[in-house]
Formats: sequence, C-alpha cells, structure tokens
Amino acid sequence: MRPTVGIICEYDPFHSGHARQFALVRQALPDARIVCVMSGCFTQRGMPALFSPAFRAQAALRAGADAVLELPCVFAVREAENFALGGVSLLNTLGFITHLSFGLEADALPRLQAAAALLEDPDIIFTLALHASLAKGMPFVKAQADATAAALAVRGDAGASPDTIKRLLSQPNNILGVCYLRALMRLHSPIEPLPVIREGGYHEKTLDADGYPSASAVRGAFLAGNLSAAENACGYSLADKPCHRPESLDAALLYRLRGMSSAELRALPDCSEGLEGRVQKAAHLAVSRTDLLSRLKTRRYAYARLNRLATHALLGVTADLLNAHPVPEYTRLLGFREDSRDILTGFKQSRIPVIAKAADGDAHNPLFALDERAYDLWALGAGLPAGMMYRNKMIKI
Repeated sequence: MRPTVGIICEYDPFHSGHARQFALVRQALPDARIVCVMSGCFTQRGMPALFSPAFRAQAALRAGADAVLELPCVFAVREAENFALGGVSLLNTLGFITHLSFGLEADALPRLQAAAALLEDPDIIFTLALHASLAKGMPFVKAQADATAAALAVRGDAGASPDTIKRLLSQPNNILGVCYLRALMRLHSPIEPLPVIREGGYHEKTLDADGYPSASAVRGAFLAGNLSAAENACGYSLADKPCHRPESLDAALLYRLRGMSSAELRALPDCSEGLEGRVQKAAHLAVSRTDLLSRLKTRRYAYARLNRLATHALLGVTADLLNAHPVPEYTRLLGFREDSRDILTGFKQSRIPVIAKAADGDAHNPLFALDERAYDLWALGAGLPAGMMYRNKMIKI
C-alpha cells in the first residue's frame, strides 16, 4: 500500500513551519501522499480562525498537501483529548491512512507512548494522585501530568525521572501528541505515529527571521499591521483576504451570554461547579471577550477552557450534543491536487461520507447544522453575508 500520511491541523494560518513538516514527512516516506484534516471556522483554543477554511486549505494544497478535509466544528472546538480523538477517528475511517504525523517538542516518542498507555488504563496510583491534586485546586492539565509522572515512576515504564516526565507533559505539542497516541490506542487503529520534532516555541509571540514561526506570532504580526513580516513567515500573500479579527464577535457573545438562563449555561460543556453563576455575573459586567475571560480566569479555569465555553455558547453547543456524537459522522472535502486525483477513489471507500459539495450534506444532522452556524458566525465577524459554506467551491490546485 502506498504510504498516506494524515495530519490533523488548524493552519491558522499555514506558515513555513507547516511546510517544514511536509518536507520531513516526505524525507521519511518519499512516495507519501499527505491528507490534512483541518479545523474549519473555529479553532481548538476556542477562537475564530483568522482566515477562512477555503483560504487556509488552498495554502496547504499549494505547499504540497494532496487533499484537505474539514474536521467538523463539534470536534474542532474541544479540549485536546477530544480534538485528537475526532481527528484520528476521521482519518481511521478513511481506511487508507498509514501514518499520523504530528509535532513534538523532543524526541521522546517511547516515553509519551508510556504516558498514553497509562492514561488509557489508569492505575490506582495515578487516580489517587490526580484526585489529590485536583482537590487542591490545581489545573487539570498540570494535575494529570503530575499524576502520570508519579505513576510511571513507580512502574518504571518511562525510563525517565518524574521531573522529566512532568516537563515533557507540560509542553503543548507533547500534550497533544499524547492525545493522538491515546486516540490511536483507543480506536485500535493500525495507523502508525510519525512524529516530527518542532523547531521554535509553540506560543512564541514574536517572529524570528532565522527560525520557524509560531502561528500565534504570525497572527500577532498580521493583526498589528506588520503585513510584510506575516507574509514572509507564510510565504504567500495575505493582503486583501477576508479575515475575522478576534474581537469581531465580542458584542454578539456578550448579548448571547446576558440572555442565557442559569439552566442554559449549565447545559454548556464544562460549565459546572457553579461556573454558570460566575459567567452570568461576568457577562453583565464585561465589555469585551478579553474582559469577560479576565473576570472568569482562576487557577482552576484556564483561558482555553473559558474561550471554548464562550464559543460553545455562541454556537449553541451543549454537553448533551457532544455526548450524543462522540466521533465524526462525515467530513467535507475542502480541496485536492489534480495530480493526486486518484485519492478521490480512496474517499469513496470511507466508512463515513466524504462530502464534496455542501449542498449534499445532511441538513438534519445536528453536527452539519452546527457547521453551517459556525460558517455564518465567522462570516458575520468578517463582514460577509451568510451562506458562506454553500458559496465556497471545492478547491482544485
């Protein structure tokens, strides 16, 4: 079977570091095809993407991706575990993906696999340590990392000190990498991990002309008006493209939250333990999304979790909806390369529909209806009319 590498991504926006990943994949597997599963209008950190899915998919295809599929919004705006599970499940259902490529901060795949195996089958040491840390008000990600390090130290599985494991599990790419490995284990997938070592900081805020950028730094440069620096990092023009600035939906968000009852707030994902009361109070005082989050932020509640909660409120996503749809039920084909047209035959064998035209989607599926709302909200913030999902044509390079 010809190697076909899946990459779960956001490309917000696509930049030279992402192109480097393509090059490293083809260095390891020279004949490989690359299929990207990309977030749509909203991202895993809970914010709207800066540029449209079509524009970001086009950039990936021009850089050498063979096809770009869209990760349904319900999985794109999730914490790392379910973001990863959604993407890996989608790739797994295609039936012809041989490898999954993802970035790591260090060459530590065996240690991260040991951590993933523990998290999929936690023992009593892990469970007690996790509960003790959470009882002290520790953020979940740190509590989980500390508990994993403690349990692996007793087992001797990781071949590293607890401090080394804690450090590995505190780094963003490694956290997501463990979630990809867990998803592969949970799904009993034959897909093989193909990690690449990242160069440059995941959350680096400034652009370094001598290194690979972070998407955060590219967005920051673009939003600050430093177009030439952002374009240099991306390698293509960003001028005069529809964009959604982070603050564009602030008024709509506050209006939505101020009108929600306590019961409606409690129905949101991860809005528990009295958080609904804090949200209600903060929404009536806040004058922007940033102000809202600063009023809600505590040691227990990370900004990303609160950002996702805000976006879930805007989109009408409930915990019941997430529970009822644990894995993707379809995907949309955003584009492909003409010289890789044979990949379309593979998509026809997929165990879930690969939708080439939005009008062919199931409008009665609540996940598809959510995607439509996400596109319309993104368009509203970008100053565009509704119906963008249906107007965008599939991209062919």
